Amino acid sequence: MFHSFRSANRSTKISEKITEHIRKAIFDGRLKPGDKLPIERELIRQFGASKAPIREALRSLEVLGFVRITKGVSGGAFVTEVDVKKVRNYFANFLLFKHLSVKNLTEVRLLLEPFVAEKVARIIKKDQLEQLGKMVEEFNSVLEKDNSHWGDIDFHQFHQILAELSGNPILSFVVDFIENLMLDIRNSLGGGKSFSRKVQRSDPHRRIYDALVKGDPRKARAEMRKHVLQVDRNLLALKSRKRSRVVQRGKNRVQTALAHGTFLVPT
Repeated sequence: MFHSFRSANRSTKISEKITEHIRKAIFDGRLKPGDKLPIERELIRQFGASKAPIREALRSLEVLGFVRITKGVSGGAFVTEVDVKKVRNYFANFLLFKHLSVKNLTEVRLLLEPFVAEKVARIIKKDQLEQLGKMVEEFNSVLEKDNSHWGDIDFHQFHQILAELSGNPILSFVVDFIENLMLDIRNSLGGGKSFSRKVQRSDPHRRIYDALVKGDPRKARAEMRKHVLQVDRNLLALKSRKRSRVVQRGKNRVQTALAHGTFLVPT
């Protein structure tokens, strides 16, 4: 199944070449979820490599989520489907150091989500509409109650399901990732149930759903765009209030220090 790397370019580590070769076999369909990789001795023979790079490559594949390694008589390295949460976390960790802004998030959402709504309006089926309708009704039922009844209801699930209904796995993954990023930003700004209630007050999901029921792609796109911009305004307002609270706390500390004579003034 695999070929030797004895004559491979030494500028790249042998273990990295082995990792990439097995990944390619998975992408090409030669290896499928559930398949067991050859035993270590056979991998050493096929790749023409020593034990150390083979083991390093398998560890890398396990960390990346491509294989699951089990011990015991029937153990070994088994190909597994990559976990979406793990991939999402890799992207999130990368972006953690990029100082994302609300504007960054909104720009991407405006590019993707109105298109998703428009596409789904053209292809959604009756049974899918019924399921989506039940979700919207559940949202409305919860919003009529006080915050203590909200539990862990996930309003963002509406967007994730729409992306799944688009039939495009790339769109589905990216929208899911963006929605989770937005939740992280909202939570970092101190948003919570009150924020969700404010956003949902105008019943945006109902308006998008009604456009889907009518099979009106242009209306679905327009309503989703309106909703994304509404969330953007609310996030910016939340950010502004947080900044004001930080400034006010700073002023309070200064006033307290002055009152107690502990504020040092440079001479």
